Amino acid sequence: MKLTKLHLSPAEGPVYGFDNHLVPVQGTITFPVTMGDFPEQATHDVNFVVINSSSTYDAIFGRPVQSTFGAISSIPHLTMKFPTPRGVGVVRGDQEEAHAYYARQAQPIIATTFSVDGMNLCPVVDS
Repeated sequence: MKLTKLHLSPAEGPVYGFDNHLVPVQGTITFPVTMGDFPEQATHDVNFVVINSSSTYDAIFGRPVQSTFGAISSIPHLTMKFPTPRGVGVVRGDQEEAHAYYARQAQPIIATTFSVDGMNLCPVVDS
């Protein structure tokens, strides 16, 4: 998108990642978002919190976006429906693509183990 930090508005407050670690906020930016297919589509300005994090997601639409669009989502069906001036708009996800994204994001972390067998351990003595 060729945006720089100059395009961002200042933001306060922490954001916590999916792993519950603090993620520094770079700023916020507002973009018009259009959902649905013509003619059942709606456009609203959405304020995005910008973070620097590696993720398979480009953007995450949470409850504020769903509220703005008046959307109802169905997680099992990967579908979101919302009212438009010309009827009900629908956004559908792709089950295979969603599974592939999840599999990439959920790569297991290889644990490093440390063995104390055979080491000469000295007890700590208080003086």
